[in-house]
Amino acid sequence: MPIPHAGRAIVTGAVSGLGKAITKELASRGWEIATVDSKDTRDQTWSDLEHDVLSRGGKYLPSPFDIRDVDSWRRLSDQLLEQWPTIDLLVNAAGVGATGEVGQLPIEQWQRVLETNLLGTAISCETFLPRMRSQQQPARLLNIASIAGLLSPPSMAAYSASKAGIIALSDAVAAESQGQPSVTVACPGFFRSGLLNSWHFSQGRERREANRRMAKTAWTSELVARHVLAATFRGQHCVVLGRLAWILWMLKRFSPRLTMTLIGRMYHELPPDE
Repeated sequence: MPIPHAGRAIVTGAVSGLGKAITKELASRGWEIATVDSKDTRDQTWSDLEHDVLSRGGKYLPSPFDIRDVDSWRRLSDQLLEQWPTIDLLVNAAGVGATGEVGQLPIEQWQRVLETNLLGTAISCETFLPRMRSQQQPARLLNIASIAGLLSPPSMAAYSASKAGIIALSDAVAAESQGQPSVTVACPGFFRSGLLNSWHFSQGRERREANRRMAKTAWTSELVARHVLAATFRGQHCVVLGRLAWILWMLKRFSPRLTMTLIGRMYHELPPDE
């Protein structure tokens, strides 16, 4: 099924990276979009997003708030209950990251990553799933996880745990919902986005390797957006993107110990900080 025209969507993390690319892709098809992102984001960034949406033929409902705030979600729900007859798509794309071996990563980084990525996604689902399940119009849920949630590489325990939680949440919602809404969870490998701008690095080698992989990949936010939206509207549940990500995922399914050994070796062979 192709991406339909003129629906209504809620997109978190909408002002940058994959969230913005998804927003623009929907806007080009005339969607009405409630764009959720941090209220601390610069006014110019919000203005740029509004221009991108309107210039593509979409409709724009800015919702600047912290996705960890339950009351803000409730206010948005009340607003959309009055303004929208249905919710066709809920996209949870907001996320932050941190690297650091367990025992070296500050607790506040664990809290920031888990609360933003996992709890923020859960609150979004808790807020809107009852309405989406009860409506007659077909509804769809797209949660953005990561290949890290399937592979759990060294120094990424906090990020991997948050994304593994999103995968588990998505599986549970799919089993509960039985197709209304349909549930898609995306697990991309490295792709070019603005995520590293808000990423906490505990070591220089982690930053160097992330920058290297980001520069090397052919995947862009726009390309990932098109793939995950297409998968969502054809009803695919789990979407793994990236050749290396897919190979390692397949390998881990058949040989978990070998995969963990291989990934661990790749990490320990990175040049140390001087």
